[in-house]
Amino acid sequence: MTLSVPPSINYQSPLTAVPTKWDQTPSEGSKLIPCEVDWGTMGGPSNCVSFNLQNNATLNFSQIVALSIDNSACGSDIEFIFPDTTETLSIPAYSPKTIVPVFTNQTQFWLSCPNAESEDITRFSILNSLPPPIAVPTTQEQSVASSGSININTGSGNSILIASTISGTIESIQVEAQIYSSPGVGYVIWVLEDGNSNIIARGNEVVNGGQVCFTPFMLSDLRVRFQNGVKFAWTATPPGSAQYNINLYYRTP
Repeated sequence: MTLSVPPSINYQSPLTAVPTKWDQTPSEGSKLIPCEVDWGTMGGPSNCVSFNLQNNATLNFSQIVALSIDNSACGSDIEFIFPDTTETLSIPAYSPKTIVPVFTNQTQFWLSCPNAESEDITRFSILNSLPPPIAVPTTQEQSVASSGSININTGSGNSILIASTISGTIESIQVEAQIYSSPGVGYVIWVLEDGNSNIIARGNEVVNGGQVCFTPFMLSDLRVRFQNGVKFAWTATPPGSAQYNINLYYRTP
């Protein structure tokens, strides 16, 4: 069976061959440099950190050929940037262990984390020799914030779902509602928001007489960051009342 090639155009840039160092033995012997980036205090306005190993005062480090990365304490994706070979290396949030080869002829690179939060930390080691590459899958461990039977009557109010001392990433949301309205039209406007007033989810339920039980909001496989806890806030208009049950699945940081 022959392959079918789609319509194409010629590559516009020069095809330039450059040396690689992954199979070269470093003159200083096999070494590594451990690094830890606390994104709450590093990265500047763009959450980007520069690393330059040239003329390292403590150790000669002649080449970078691999990285061993632990991003398990960071809730945002990170990206290593190597301008000389125009390569980038993206590591997902919460990745516990990734060892990858690096193709660069410089001893300088950049690490970017555009969506970093103050509690995020990335740890990695720079290697001058190449170990076997591995990638450990991201775990699915989660904490659960469950609030059952939030009773809502006329007016406004809120209920704390996650304490203000906790920041992290919401991965699943389920909201169940029972609304009573007899007679006439009643409605409930609600929001899930974090401690910095960032809206995570919202809803507007309307009932015209009687009782309604339904699930107005249910999403999974999310990666929504929150800061300083999460609360459920509402405004209700008579006649009638309502009862909400909420489950949040989250992880920290």
